Amino acid sequence: MAFFSDIRRDFRAVFECDPAARSALEVVLTYPGLHAVIMYRVNHLLCNAGVPVIPRLLSHIARFMTGIEIHPAAKIGPGLFIDHGMGVVIGETTEIGKDCLLYQGVTLGGTGKDKGKRHPTLGDHVVVGTGAKILGPIRVGDYAKIGANSVVLKPVPDYSIVVGVPGRIIKKKVIRMEDIGLVEILDHVRLPDPVQEKLEEISGLAARLLARVERLEGGSGKGGTMKIYNTMTSGKEDFVPLQQNKVGIYACGVTVYDYCHIGHARSAVIFDVIARYLRHKGLEVTYVRNFTDIDDKIIRKAGEEGIPWHEVSRKYITGFYTDMDRLGIARADVEPRATDHIKEMIDVIRTLQSKGYAYAIPEGENSSVYFSVEKFSGYGKLSGKDVKDLLAGARVDINEKKASPVDFALWKASREGEPWWESPWGKGRPGWHIECTAMAIKHLGESIDIHGGGADLIFPHHENEIAQSEAFTGKPFAKYWVHNGFITIDKEKMSKSLGNFFTIREILDRYDPEVIRLFILSSHYRSPIEFSNEQLHDAEASLDRYYSTVMRMEEFFAGSVSGKPKGAMEHKEMEAILDRFKGRFDEAMDDDFNTAIALGLVFELVREANRFMDTGACDEQGRALAKRVTDTLSVAGKVLNLFTRAPAVWNRDMLRSKGISLTEEEIFKKIGDRREARNNRDWATADAVRKELEGKGILLEDKKDGTIWKVKIGG
Repeated sequence: MAFFSDIRRDFRAVFECDPAARSALEVVLTYPGLHAVIMYRVNHLLCNAGVPVIPRLLSHIARFMTGIEIHPAAKIGPGLFIDHGMGVVIGETTEIGKDCLLYQGVTLGGTGKDKGKRHPTLGDHVVVGTGAKILGPIRVGDYAKIGANSVVLKPVPDYSIVVGVPGRIIKKKVIRMEDIGLVEILDHVRLPDPVQEKLEEISGLAARLLARVERLEGGSGKGGTMKIYNTMTSGKEDFVPLQQNKVGIYACGVTVYDYCHIGHARSAVIFDVIARYLRHKGLEVTYVRNFTDIDDKIIRKAGEEGIPWHEVSRKYITGFYTDMDRLGIARADVEPRATDHIKEMIDVIRTLQSKGYAYAIPEGENSSVYFSVEKFSGYGKLSGKDVKDLLAGARVDINEKKASPVDFALWKASREGEPWWESPWGKGRPGWHIECTAMAIKHLGESIDIHGGGADLIFPHHENEIAQSEAFTGKPFAKYWVHNGFITIDKEKMSKSLGNFFTIREILDRYDPEVIRLFILSSHYRSPIEFSNEQLHDAEASLDRYYSTVMRMEEFFAGSVSGKPKGAMEHKEMEAILDRFKGRFDEAMDDDFNTAIALGLVFELVREANRFMDTGACDEQGRALAKRVTDTLSVAGKVLNLFTRAPAVWNRDMLRSKGISLTEEEIFKKIGDRREARNNRDWATADAVRKELEGKGILLEDKKDGTIWKVKIGG
C-alpha cells in the first residue's frame, strides 16, 4: 500500500538528510518534522476518502504539536524531510515531488482567492532553505535549490539555484566526466549564501576603487601604460607584447552547428574592438579566430537535418559571416578551420605521447588517445581548480579504461557512422581541445600574447589547452588570458536549455546592427550584461541623439555669423574639452579596454558640442571647432566601429529596423504636400499630413531652409 511505503521512505529520508540522526527510536520520538509528515499522510488519506472536518482538525492539532502546517489536500511525494521545521506552511493546492527537503520557516503559499491551482509545484529532489517563500501556482524544477530567505515568484527551471528577493537564478557547477574529458554540470550539494555573495561583490568593488586610486595617484608617471586584466593572475597587468610592436591574438571561435546567438556576438565584438584599439595604438596585430567544424554537436545536427556533417559546417559558417558582417565585425587576419589542421593535431599528439603526457586506449580496431592530467604539474593554474578536488567530484561513466577520470581526449577512435581521418592510432577524429593548440601554434607561434574567449571556456577548454600546449612546447602558452562575461536574461546566462535563447538574426529583425554593437560596448567586457528590450531601446536612443547632433553640426557649418548670447560657452572652453578628450579616451581604453567609460566620454563630448552650438556663434573659429569635434568623434568611432554613417543614412536604416512601410520618396512627397498646404494657408491639411506621418513613426522638423524628417525613437 502506498500509504505505508511513503511513510517508510519518509523515515529513511531523515537518516539520508540529517547526519545527526543516530537511531530509529530517537527519530520516531524526537523529530517533529517526521511527526508532521506522518500526520499529513493520515489526514490526506482521510481527505481523499471524503471524511469531513476530521482531516482539518487533525492538521491543526499537528500544527499545535509540531509548529508545521500542512493542508490535508496538498499532494506530497515520498521522502519528504522537514528539518528543524518550525513555521513551515504548505498550502492546499501545493504539490511536492519525491525526496524533497524543507528547512524551518518555509512557506509554500498561494496568491489570490480564486479557486483552483494557486500554490506552487515542487519537482523531485528540491531543497528549500530556511525562511524561503515560494508563492503562487509556479513550478520549481527537479533538483532545484532555493536559498535561505529567498522569495520566489517566477518558475524555476530544473537544476537551478535561486537566491535573493525577488528570487534570481544563479549557477554552481561540479565536475563530470564526458568523452571529451571533464565538463561542468550544476551543483546540487550546497545552498548558496547571499551574505557571502554580497561580501564578494563589495570586495570586487573595493578592488576596483583601489585600482582607480592607484591610477590617479601614479598614472602620470607611468607614461600611459596599457593594462589588461589577466585571468591567469586574477589582476590587471601592464601590457608588454612578447615582441616589440607586434601582438598575436587568438580568440576561440564558434562550433558551427547552429546560427549564432547574442552571446557569440558579444565575444566577437569585444575581440574586434581589442584588435582595432591595438592597431589604433600603432601595434602590428595578427588576429586569429578559429572555426570548430567537426564536433559531436555537428554530427548530431547532421542527423537531425539529414545532410552530411561537412554541409552542416559549411551552412553555419556562411550564416556566421552573414551575421558578423551585419554587425560590422571585421574578418580576423586568419580564420582557420579544425579540419584543415588534422596533420598538425596528429603531430602534437604524437609528441605528447612520446614525452609520456598522453597514452592510447584500444577501442576495437582503432584507439583513442588521452592526455594524462597528473603528468602536467601546472594543471588548474588558470581556473584555480585542484586536481584532487576534481578527482573527488568526477564520475567515471564514459570510459573506465582511462588511467584517471580527469584525463581528457586528444583523439577519438572512429565510431560507426561518424567522420574519420587516418592516424597512427587508426581511424578517428580530434578531440575538441587539441585543435586550438595546433592552430594557435601554427599561425602565431609557441607562445602568444593574448588568448581568450567567453568566460565559460576557462574550464575545461582553456585549462586543457594550457596543459597540452605547454607539455608539447615546454613554454608558456599565452601571456595574457582575456575572457568576456556572459549576456544574461533575468540574471541567468542565456542558453538553449533554459529557453532564453535569441539568435543574432532574430534580434537584427527588430534592431539596427549598430544598436546591438553599442548595447554590447556600453558595459565593460568582463561584466555580465542584462539583455532586455529596455537596454536596446536606450542604445537606440543614444545613437539617435548622436546622429541628431552630427546633423546639427552640418547645419552649423553652413550657418552665418550671429551674436553670442550672454553666458554662452567660450571658444577656449570648447578647445580645452577637445584637448582633453583624446587623452581621456585613450586612458579609458588603456585601462583594460574600458569601452563603457570611453563611450561615456563620447556622449559627454556630444553634450558639450550641443551646448556650444546653442551659442549660435558660428563664426570661423566656431565652425573650425565644430569640425574638430566631428573629426575627434570620427577617430573614436573607428576604434569602436560605431558612428560611421551619415545622419540621413541612419534615418533610412531606421525605416527598416522599425518596420515602417514608407519609402524615403513617399515621405518627401508627403512633406511636399504639407508645404503646398502651408503655402496655401491650409493649416488643417498641413497639420493632418504631419499627424499622419507621426502616426506611422515619422517626425517632421521645420527649419529655415525647409523641413527635415526623422524616425520616431521610443514611445
